[in-house]
Amino acid sequence: MLEDINFRKQDRVKLRGYIADISDGTFEYDAIIEDISLEGLCLTDLSNKFAVEKKIYTAVVSGGPDADSYKLQVQPRWVRRHGDFIEVGFTVIRSPTKWKRFIRDLIPKKGTVNMEEEWERCSNLSLW
Repeated sequence: MLEDINFRKQDRVKLRGYIADISDGTFEYDAIIEDISLEGLCLTDLSNKFAVEKKIYTAVVSGGPDADSYKLQVQPRWVRRHGDFIEVGFTVIRSPTKWKRFIRDLIPKKGTVNMEEEWERCSNLSLW
């Protein structure tokens, strides 16, 4: 059970049409971006062969109408298993200025995840 009442410190924005290629330096995996914030992102449909460890990974996010790509350094915060796939919440460790600008431009335009729904969804997470 989650004890940290500050689990969601920032607004999150649902992001459709964006993908991420995430690498540990040896292997690369594809995933779908579920939602983002200034300090985090959630990836879904990630192969369960992805070895989730508390280390820093490189993620390249791309897609959407602007077709820009963003190279981020991320670290897993939680994981949820769904059969052959996993959903992973990452903390963004390092990101370019254009990524932060992209998110700031999106947050006022899109709705954020309802906190009550988010707490309910996160009840079966494995946290570090």
